[in-house]
Amino acid sequence: MDIKRVLGDEAGQILGLVIKIGLVVIVVALVIAEVAPLIWLRFSTIQDAEDVVGAVAQEYAFYHDQAKAVETAGSKLSMMGYSEEEVKESVVEFLPAGAAEKQSVKVTVVKYANTLVTRHISFLKKFARVATTKESGLGTTR
Repeated sequence: MDIKRVLGDEAGQILGLVIKIGLVVIVVALVIAEVAPLIWLRFSTIQDAEDVVGAVAQEYAFYHDQAKAVETAGSKLSMMGYSEEEVKESVVEFLPAGAAEKQSVKVTVVKYANTLVTRHISFLKKFARVATTKESGLGTTR
């Protein structure tokens, strides 16, 4: 069977169009499968960052111990399902830096989206990285 002859007549033209539409649908589905986890992760890390910064601010308000507050952030992220690498990349900063009396705390939460491409091609993992920063006041009363 000659492929040019099959695709040359009317039935072949319809088959060619169906194949093209099928390829477009597959490409669109792959793009959605790669982008949707990044969008979802962006929204979920916003809530996670708010939860962690609240827990850190509360821990610091109770004990006035930065190390203990940072430890609380790490344990909270672990309980939320963050990997060890993501917990290590997440940052807790007490502001202003160097001052004895801290006014606020800023938490940056890092999470990696588990997409089809980044699951199989490790050097593209940096494109699946989502970082969200939230800040909370600590109050000035002791």
